Amino acid sequence: MLEAYTLPAAALALGAGLLALRSRTGLNSWLALGPGLGAALLPSLVSVLAAPDPQPARRLALGLVALGAVLGGAARRWQAPVLLGAATLVPLALHELARGWDLLPRWIFLGLGGLALIALAATYERRRRDLARLRAAVGGMR
Repeated sequence: MLEAYTLPAAALALGAGLLALRSRTGLNSWLALGPGLGAALLPSLVSVLAAPDPQPARRLALGLVALGAVLGGAARRWQAPVLLGAATLVPLALHELARGWDLLPRWIFLGLGGLALIALAATYERRRRDLARLRAAVGGMR
């Protein structure tokens, strides 16, 4: 089990990073939390993406931890947990989509793609404005 080796070190690094964020006011989240989050998320992500066996419990746990990092980082306005959690969730979601691709009929994906294009075209200006606000919000995080 890979996590038996990586999670204790990641928990120690995250604990030290959280203490450092409390004691030093000018410290950013990348220096404090980045190494711990990387040690917690990346080995499991590589294991899920590269291993031939399905590992459903590991995939679910990794998705929940990455989602927790994104939500916790967004609540505290920390950039590192948001971006590292999202960088874990996106490949994991694509991996899950690829695993389920052959289970559904082909016309469902074409129909969903067409509906998504119609919805994007109908709300293009609002989405552009939302993207500009998202860039400003992520840029304003520590």
